[in-house]
Amino acid sequence: MEKQKTGFNYTALKLCSLLVAVYTIQTFSGFNPGFKPGEPFWKFFTSIIGHSGIEHLTNNLFFIALFGSIYEKWTSSKTFLTTFLISALAGNLTAFIFYPNSFIIGASAGGMGVMAALAAYRPNQIGLGLGVPLPMWAVLLSYILIDLSGLTAATNVANEAHLLGVLAGSIIGIQLRDKKYGKEKNSDNTELEDSWKQKIRDWEEKWMID
Repeated sequence: MEKQKTGFNYTALKLCSLLVAVYTIQTFSGFNPGFKPGEPFWKFFTSIIGHSGIEHLTNNLFFIALFGSIYEKWTSSKTFLTTFLISALAGNLTAFIFYPNSFIIGASAGGMGVMAALAAYRPNQIGLGLGVPLPMWAVLLSYILIDLSGLTAATNVANEAHLLGVLAGSIIGIQLRDKKYGKEKNSDNTELEDSWKQKIRDWEEKWMID
């Protein structure tokens, strides 16, 4: 049975606390950490921890707290945080293509990327999809379909950013999975080789050595 990795430091929950703190600052100060082309480039990074409203924030807290904590337990805090940042920043790239005149803000691409990485790494892990317990591959598929359907709707949801985050997270999850099974395969091959070497030594001792 596969064992959970060590290195779980509640990083996903700490990130959620940071998002709440930033949103509180936004609410009382009026500061807008969102990014759009032409804005100071540092906002390209601050935009991934800001949110446009309480519902936006709550949805992302759910994704990060649930899927992020599971993912962090099976990998590490560092891997979780790296996956989140890469996915979130990848999602922000859509601002240059699809939203040149609009602000892009939120941790959604990062949360979706973490969910996708978990689904790629552990596809049969049980998670929640639309409130229903489902294997992670089905959870991911359900949210991808929602984002695809949103591409043709007139909303303020950056579905393209979500999907790019999913792509980035999926690539990371697949690489982790390949690395894990590659190590297991090499370990199995080494054990098999050692077993045959021992059998040969036993045969030599029995038949070749006086």
